[in-house]
Amino acid sequence: MLVTHFNMKKILLTGARGMLGTDFIKHFGDTFEIFPLDRNNWDITNMQLMDECIKNNMPDIILNFAAYTNVEDAEDVWIKNNFEANALWVYNLAKLSKQYNIKFITISTDYVFDWVKETWYSENDAPNPINSYGTAKYLWERLARQENPDSIIVRTSWLYGWGTTFKNFVNTMLKLSSTRKELKVVNDQFGAPTYTIDLCEALAQIIDHIDSYVSRILHFSNQTPDNGISRFEFAREIFRVAERKIALIPCSSSDFPSKLVRPQYSKLINWSNIHLRNRKEWLQAYLSTLS
Repeated sequence: MLVTHFNMKKILLTGARGMLGTDFIKHFGDTFEIFPLDRNNWDITNMQLMDECIKNNMPDIILNFAAYTNVEDAEDVWIKNNFEANALWVYNLAKLSKQYNIKFITISTDYVFDWVKETWYSENDAPNPINSYGTAKYLWERLARQENPDSIIVRTSWLYGWGTTFKNFVNTMLKLSSTRKELKVVNDQFGAPTYTIDLCEALAQIIDHIDSYVSRILHFSNQTPDNGISRFEFAREIFRVAERKIALIPCSSSDFPSKLVRPQYSKLINWSNIHLRNRKEWLQAYLSTLS
């Protein structure tokens, strides 16, 4: 884990009950003064209320974890919610952060790219999303920088964490392995998993030295081989570390028809001075929290 000394800063955190927000509060709730917002305790889509909230609390930083994450339904039935949450919401937050001279950090995704490169994507690569979720996220990035040029955009991929409460690839694999003797997993999608705790550590580093990161786009995922690992390889690693015996069968993405065009290559490369742990550590650390 990264170790540093943090100054006590006041953070208004949206999406507080999500996977990333839950872990951030759990691990840094005593490090920063956090004012958590989520849809259960605050109407974060009401900009008049948000304006009043910001004026009443005057945080040093707005940390935005709120997002619509159902990538399948973002293609049709919930497309409106996708664009409202993943674009217009960030537009309003960026505008308010600029108005009150508050630092703004928001989380984006590898889905902003078109995935035609058979290697990693850097912060300098031009986004070219090919589905609704990625399009909304890219619009989110552009609107954030338009309304507040100092916005810090953090892209990540294949996120997992916070016990068994949330839906993620690791939890899904473990759940399926408890009821099946064999499992088909796609072997033609390559990327880099990201453990929420490690991403939270990176975000804490940014917050502690925030003036060094304004206006930047940053990529964070756990270190993997050059072109990432496939979902099949990731599943095999999960079962090895968890000591689960199950027959894994590699297959093609075409074996699982979907209305969403999913990435074939979506590994993010990080050029910043903050680095997450390598693949030999991240999964073991997470699975140890489940035992």
